[in-house]
Amino acid sequence: MKKILFLITVFILNSLFGQKNEIKTEKKENPKKINITIPSGVKVEVSGEVEMEFINVEGPGGAQNQDELTQKVNIRSPHTRIDKAVLNLKLLYSKKTSYKLNLRFNDEKAYADKNYFLHKQSNFKLEIGKNKPKIAAKRKTEGYPLLGTAFWRGREYHADFEYFLKNFNLKLATSIALKRPLGYDNIAEDKSFKILVYDDYSKVDGQTIEYGIRGTCSIKPINLSGWYYTGKLMDDTDWGLLHSDFISYSELDNNSNSNININHYWYGGRVDALFFGTSIRAEHIKSIDGFLSRNGFYTELRKDFSLPILPKNTISFLARYGELKLNLEGKSFYPDLENAHTWDRQLTTLATAYSLNKNSKIKIEYYIINEETGDTVEFAELENRTYQPSTKDNHLLIQLEFTF
Repeated sequence: MKKILFLITVFILNSLFGQKNEIKTEKKENPKKINITIPSGVKVEVSGEVEMEFINVEGPGGAQNQDELTQKVNIRSPHTRIDKAVLNLKLLYSKKTSYKLNLRFNDEKAYADKNYFLHKQSNFKLEIGKNKPKIAAKRKTEGYPLLGTAFWRGREYHADFEYFLKNFNLKLATSIALKRPLGYDNIAEDKSFKILVYDDYSKVDGQTIEYGIRGTCSIKPINLSGWYYTGKLMDDTDWGLLHSDFISYSELDNNSNSNININHYWYGGRVDALFFGTSIRAEHIKSIDGFLSRNGFYTELRKDFSLPILPKNTISFLARYGELKLNLEGKSFYPDLENAHTWDRQLTTLATAYSLNKNSKIKIEYYIINEETGDTVEFAELENRTYQPSTKDNHLLIQLEFTF
């Protein structure tokens, strides 16, 4: 895969700098936008993004400071890294039809992150390919809300059809997708205390289909949206994870392949509003996977300013609070200290972003994370260790973001 992506990159650079006679500037739409015209006549728009960041996870590092929980933190010491480098290609077959390919590079691998066909008319839109679920919200911060990580961050292969009723300012949509498997991902920048998520699509035996409907209604200055997705668990991949990773789950199931609980659905709603220049958002989601139930919410406020001394530059402030809880239907559920994915969590995000210019900005974000580990004083005394009802792993992120 790396070789393929490398060859594609070389081809693009060669097209940009080696075949100048094939490059045309679309002056009518945007004088600075460059389109590459390949021999077939298809135009290609090229864009990209690079993120370089400084990260610090609170708490002392080093072997001498490790205990039952802090030893699980991947890197407490401050460190800097290139988080990602992204190359976006948009193939324009006509004004209404395009194909988008997102290539992503990091220190470990290079891969095609998203790719999909898109056809737009005045009153409908059709998308086929690999992308996030269409209910995914656009983030103004580097860190996702808890619900975003858990439910709509993962990529899926889907066919999504959206119809716009202009007279009612209403969008109705339906989708069919290859269900994303259950997996684990990180809350923010620390790689240690993972949560249960709907992961990126992967080829697995027993693949199932997920069906969804959603709707969006705009009544200025408020936008309302809701959705419902349903299908079946993958009888080995998903069902096996729930049985192996959650204590007492198997007691609710008879372990018979003909009678296992493979119910799966998740639904939610979101409200966006703009009052006096302040953006307000609230979202709630609930899911059922077999006997495991998850639910949560977040609310956020965001305000953009233009500085008098730099009128063309913008500074943004955001505050967000969210929760994510787990439960076993029909049975008491207790978090397990040894398994971070069983913990209830609360996440507070405080963030600011300053636009240095049109194509670069600096972000400063602080994540206040509270985990309910399930530890008790009795267990700690019995095991002769420190009582740890929560962990100290708040995060500071400073990031430079460059786009082209």
